[in-house]
Amino acid sequence: MSWENPVRGTTLEVIKVSRQVRLNEEAINNLALKWLEKRMKAPPWPAPLHLETSNRRMLLDYLIILDSLNFCFWSRNKSRWEIWHDGEKYTGYYALALALKRFFERKPEKANFLYLREISFEEFRLWFQGGANLLFLKRRWEILRSVSDFFSKEYGNDSRNFLLSANGYLSTLIPRIAYQIPSFNDVTYYNGGMVYLWKRAQILAADIIGAFQGRGLGAFKDPEYLTAFADYKLPQILFHYGILEYTPELREKIQNLVILPAGSPEEIEIRSATIWAVELLKFILNRRGKNLLSYEIDWLLWNESQKEKMRLPHHLTGTIFY
Repeated sequence: MSWENPVRGTTLEVIKVSRQVRLNEEAINNLALKWLEKRMKAPPWPAPLHLETSNRRMLLDYLIILDSLNFCFWSRNKSRWEIWHDGEKYTGYYALALALKRFFERKPEKANFLYLREISFEEFRLWFQGGANLLFLKRRWEILRSVSDFFSKEYGNDSRNFLLSANGYLSTLIPRIAYQIPSFNDVTYYNGGMVYLWKRAQILAADIIGAFQGRGLGAFKDPEYLTAFADYKLPQILFHYGILEYTPELREKIQNLVILPAGSPEEIEIRSATIWAVELLKFILNRRGKNLLSYEIDWLLWNESQKEKMRLPHHLTGTIFY
């Protein structure tokens, strides 16, 4: 049985009383009409930038590790962390995906949780070509070891056992990811109430769907359970499109690269409004016959964010959750 995602309900309570961020429904409608006119489709999962293997267990391990480390790639005062791969420079998430892909391809005998739970910091740093300007490098190493230790002890070093225990339901899998796998429980408090955001838990599930093309280990009975993944780039492009509106004070902070503390009211409001901008966009599109899921709209927006010259930098928050 599929249960409702608490991310939707708890973030809705935030935007009902949000003081520094609001949604512009006319701009949401305009974007929906633009997408309908352009016949926008959900983009394919970018397999070539990730590990490609017929070994299902190895691919699943790769995805779990990838999304365990998938956070905080910005740099306020220095050049961003980057890697070179096949003669091209990559930054951010794709740099992480490629760095990890390289390790799995070159060191398959080490690419397992039994080895990774004991990996040294110095060897871990080599994944990232030294990791210069990569925030939370030591914290990432600690997360990798704790996640690997969890799968080694609780699931016999076989991540498929964890995935199959959900019986094909995201409504079972995602809470288990959040509550059981170390570092994934992305929750906070706003006006005394708990707010679920679960960015990395949900994106792991979506990556599993994408990497396995919705088949086998990637087949789920309730893909509608997923919401958008509230991070840095989605609110940036939603602001660019006029869908998110900030108070002058908040806009000035973001423009001046002031760090918004994790769990601060403005940070929670930005992320909650991001979730509901996508939900409203989905509703309008679906009502007009364009059936896209929340995570597919997220992928579309994220891809568009890589092309646009933005009106405002993305907000900055030091966090392991996105």
